[in-house]
Amino acid sequence: MLQQQASSSQVPQLPALGYDSGQGGWITSPRVDSIYAAETKRPAFRSTRLKETDTLLSETLWTKSRFGKKASRRNYIFFLGGIAAGLLAAAAIVVEGYLSAKNHKYCLVLEDHFDGPLDTSVWKHEIQAGGFANHEFQWTTDSTNNSFGQIEDGHLYIVPTLTSDQLGTSAITNGYQLNLTSTCTASNPNEENCVAISDSASGTVLPPIQNARLTTKGTRSIKYGRVEVRAKMSKDDWTWPSIWMLPRDNVYGDWPVSGEIDIAESKGNVVKSRRGQFGNTVRSSLHFGPNTEQDHWFSATGVSQLFRNYFNNDFYTFGLEWDDKSIWTWRGTRSRKSFEKKFDRNLWDSSHFEPATRNGSVVTNPWKTSTRADIAPFDQDFYLILDVAVGGTNGYFADSDPSTPNKPWSNSGINPRADFWKARDSWLPTWPKDPKKRGMAVDYVKKWQQC
Repeated sequence: MLQQQASSSQVPQLPALGYDSGQGGWITSPRVDSIYAAETKRPAFRSTRLKETDTLLSETLWTKSRFGKKASRRNYIFFLGGIAAGLLAAAAIVVEGYLSAKNHKYCLVLEDHFDGPLDTSVWKHEIQAGGFANHEFQWTTDSTNNSFGQIEDGHLYIVPTLTSDQLGTSAITNGYQLNLTSTCTASNPNEENCVAISDSASGTVLPPIQNARLTTKGTRSIKYGRVEVRAKMSKDDWTWPSIWMLPRDNVYGDWPVSGEIDIAESKGNVVKSRRGQFGNTVRSSLHFGPNTEQDHWFSATGVSQLFRNYFNNDFYTFGLEWDDKSIWTWRGTRSRKSFEKKFDRNLWDSSHFEPATRNGSVVTNPWKTSTRADIAPFDQDFYLILDVAVGGTNGYFADSDPSTPNKPWSNSGINPRADFWKARDSWLPTWPKDPKKRGMAVDYVKKWQQC
């Protein structure tokens, strides 16, 4: 019974017209029978989707055909050609850099690997309390807390420390007079450069940082030559590690008239945006001009940048090449230039300085008396400087930099040094406690003179 019901349920129910006892069944319409027959004979739906085997067969037939083989060869040639073009372009850049690197005869002037105590017959400490021309927030010392060499690892360390570690926190803000007159190395040893007083009534504070600035002034100067320094930059917020040069004699006048050569300068701050140029960047520049208002560094500057890395994570080699045709810097190898200033036109004519200062003083060419007026002021002897400055109001740490919206002082503020000290809870945690990890470490210094 169940089988009969199941079988009959599968047959379409057709309309009956009557019962024929002779035939023993119901009589249906012939038209209905024909419809039923047509429906039962209609073929099932067939998918036109290609099967995987059909696809593979089609691809195989194409690749094995004459046209397929030709297209495959053409694509392969284009692929190899692209690789070859890229390699040739890279090689051309390297070769161009190598060929453009002039080779002079050099005589070694200085080579120091810092395998022991600092050689004070070569390296001299600058001792000042005024923060130099940049109004940095430091007092530079000759203390071994701030600069020392290590026999164990053969490095020179330049380390910023807190003045409060030596004098106490209260001395920073009130009631202390720092007088460096007897040891001050400033060319003008006045109170501004050699004396500092803390006074809570006026908001004046002592330089909150002690630091070191080492130079070869009076010992190892060069005019045209080569400098090579292998160093690891600082990783402390608001520090300013620098490898740079100043003229031995201000032949043409005070800064920037007699020039400045910045081989490599960086910033200790961590990069927080793609636009930021801090620990991932070193800058090379020339400073020159008839007065401080018209320093033309912006026409002679360049940067070398790392991606996803920092110059304070490892040691890098920074170099300078200097002759009477150009000054250029490099990183790693001489073929990787960071910056070049060619002296194909004299600096006075090509810089287009303003004819007068803001106060109306007439501006005249300070280098016209030079026997090499085409390259002056970079025709004199320069000495090397290694230091790690902290802060400053000259604009190196700009107020308008969107990468540092929380800069703890304003360059035009009333007491920027005091503001920096008050905000120490924001920057001091970024300064490593280990002196060897704070500040700048130098592996070696080499200097050559053209001979």
